[in-house]
Amino acid sequence: MSANLSLHPGNAQWIGQRAEQQDAFGFLGCEARGGRQTGDVLVVLADGMGGLQRGGEASRIAVRTFLDHFTQAGPSTTTPLTATLTQALDAANQAVNALARNTDGEGEVGTTLIAAAVREGRLHWIGVGDSRLYLYRAADGSLTACNDPHNLEHQLWPRVITGELTPDAIAAHPDRDALTSFLSLSEIPEIDTSLRPLPLEPGDRLLLCSDGVDGVLSPEELRAVLPGDPQQAAENLIARLRECALDHQDNATVAILACEPAPDATDSPKRQSWLRRLIGRRR
Repeated sequence: MSANLSLHPGNAQWIGQRAEQQDAFGFLGCEARGGRQTGDVLVVLADGMGGLQRGGEASRIAVRTFLDHFTQAGPSTTTPLTATLTQALDAANQAVNALARNTDGEGEVGTTLIAAAVREGRLHWIGVGDSRLYLYRAADGSLTACNDPHNLEHQLWPRVITGELTPDAIAAHPDRDALTSFLSLSEIPEIDTSLRPLPLEPGDRLLLCSDGVDGVLSPEELRAVLPGDPQQAAENLIARLRECALDHQDNATVAILACEPAPDATDSPKRQSWLRRLIGRRR
């Protein structure tokens, strides 16, 4: 594993068949479009719930609070990154809980949240709800879901193993998509977090998405698009959703980080001079 990675972001959104966009996302450490970074990077995505206005407000507050807390914490050699992510999640939960209490929306206003952080070429994550983080491995073309969805369907699946329920019964359950954990509650019932950091390699891709994406597109469709340019890949995934033309299409948001080799530290003098001039013009 090489810690010398250049991280290239891509993102795209679609309102779908909803009246308002209730998804929110944010990057830290690189620009949302066209940026690249060789140090720490954080990407956060949230999917709001609780009515047209409050759902969108909840997701935006959660993302902003999470990013702010992570920024204030800064890089630390003594505090594990997982602890910083947990503290940022707690801060986001308190902010959304305050919104719910101030608008008489306790138990109804809330949001999912999934966050991925890359430090020294290693992936850490934390998540609540049914927004997903996928890791595409360039070495073998595999696509792995890093976090479990916190919804009733996932909670019921162990009863299939015991024979209490059938897959068809779960698929027909009217509340199968109901969230069992989300931000806004005084205590978060379920939290998914990385037990240990995962090493990343050049060519790998991280995909964060709301359930309006992975609830419609198959793993095969996701895997087919991810190896390309991250911005183009994000736009292609949204284009594929549009082609599906579902009557009840939910908000859809995609945020991608592409892992590529960092620029060679032994660049030629000519290139180094060009870089210095470029940086100088930006000051």
